[in-house]
Amino acid sequence: MINMTFGVLTTTYNTWNLSSNCIKNCFTYADDRIDRFIVVDDCSSIPFTNEFGGITLIRNQKNEGLTKSLNIGIQSINTDLIAIFDSDAWPLENYILETKAFFTNNLEIGIAVYDTQNERGEPLLSYEAEPDVMSVLLGQRLYGKYQKLWRKESKQITLYTCAMVIRKQVLEQIGGFDEKYDWLELDHDICMRATRKGWKMGVIPVKAFHKGSGTSQKVANRVIRFYKNRVRLLMKFNKYPYKFALNSLVAIRLVVEYIFIKTIGIFMYSKDIRKDKAYSRYELAKWFMSGGIKKI
Repeated sequence: MINMTFGVLTTTYNTWNLSSNCIKNCFTYADDRIDRFIVVDDCSSIPFTNEFGGITLIRNQKNEGLTKSLNIGIQSINTDLIAIFDSDAWPLENYILETKAFFTNNLEIGIAVYDTQNERGEPLLSYEAEPDVMSVLLGQRLYGKYQKLWRKESKQITLYTCAMVIRKQVLEQIGGFDEKYDWLELDHDICMRATRKGWKMGVIPVKAFHKGSGTSQKVANRVIRFYKNRVRLLMKFNKYPYKFALNSLVAIRLVVEYIFIKTIGIFMYSKDIRKDKAYSRYELAKWFMSGGIKKI
């Protein structure tokens, strides 16, 4: 047996059915001891009766958000490895011994993810190239294509938190998740901080499930939050140079998109979708041109 302690952390907010499946499967496929199992309930309005033995349930007194809830859980786990699962993610096969062996045999790796798949058994992306300024210049859709064409073999990657394992040593060096982020960019941020401390990222050869339902909100609000979180991330790591020029270029693209949506978009989108898309472009263009970025 590999001499490493192992903890599991999951958070929930009105997702008890999914969380119960997560807990159940974490125990079902545990081929070694789980030394600490923490579930953080972020002040759910739906009551939950804990029927699982072997877990510690922490109930937030108010809704703290994902990032702070993760940190609350991390502070209650003092194990060599901490496996973090979203409430809609869980292992699909024995995972603890393989995880311990992976980290034992790869001492340079500080953070790793499981090999995730969806309900149809299709592989899901569990990592991507470290974000750069092109994600802001091009926009989300074009940046996705840019990554596939030019950055798919990038040596610097960031991992998604849906099924992530972190060494205690990493957390001791860099701290927990940055609470300036909500549920966007927290995974990129912690990986980029670890990378700059000399740690590498990895993928554990263990299959895990991820539903990936996402947080419910209007597309416009999601787009606005993406840009603001992404710019904050890039500025933190000095990856957003020539701010005035970049802001101007992004604002010009957003204005062009706004005009397109208001004109040609009439023939492509429904009234509600057109309104939602136009709103996000208008608000973001105003934000970039007015210097709102300086307040980050």
